[in-house]
Amino acid sequence: MGTNEPILTISVAAKLLGIHPRTIMLYEKTELFIPYRTSTQRRMFSGKDLEALQFIKFLTKQRGINLSGVKVVLEAISVAEKGGVNLKSLLFPNFKAEKLF
Repeated sequence: MGTNEPILTISVAAKLLGIHPRTIMLYEKTELFIPYRTSTQRRMFSGKDLEALQFIKFLTKQRGINLSGVKVVLEAISVAEKGGVNLKSLLFPNFKAEKLF
């Protein structure tokens, strides 16, 4: 599921992920995830976006991390990736993104 082309609406993305669209909006509001927006400001999602959202869902539901903690984890992963370290797979080897479409 590596496509970068945003082709899914928020309702379709939420249904595939098994979460409410408002949950995705909350992730956006807390700056955990920023979706692509069309010229009419409609949120659109790609396969890579779904992978990112699956990871956030994993952290909150499976690991019990609150949204502030998720933000710290995502920032640490981003910094580590810039240094060539795959911190995500080191800290969370159990996480495997599912192919949703």
